[in-house]
Amino acid sequence: MIYCSKCGAQNEDNYYKCVKCEALLHESFGDMPYRVDEYVPDYLVWSILATLFCCLPIGIVAIVYSSQVNTRLRAGEIVEARENSRKAKMWCLIAVGSWGVVVVLAIVAAILGASFMP
Repeated sequence: MIYCSKCGAQNEDNYYKCVKCEALLHESFGDMPYRVDEYVPDYLVWSILATLFCCLPIGIVAIVYSSQVNTRLRAGEIVEARENSRKAKMWCLIAVGSWGVVVVLAIVAAILGASFMP
């Protein structure tokens, strides 16, 4: 919980404005509020690479979650930004893993196909 330095009202950690007096609770940079000690990776580059080189449908899901991370941070919703970051990473790993499974199956099929050739 965070207490407002202006009015003393109790606020949730992910709020960037006080619920009572609307004073900023965290540092701000221009119009983008953020917590000084908080960095939330968006995995956008990894999502795009996973979409292009691994699995298109799964990669698109990863891109959607990745793009929501910075939007949530700008809104001061740090908990939701962390959750979207976690989901983007998970979907990137699933895309890469599915590509790996396809490669392994192709290798096994090639080996089995070669073993039946005279």
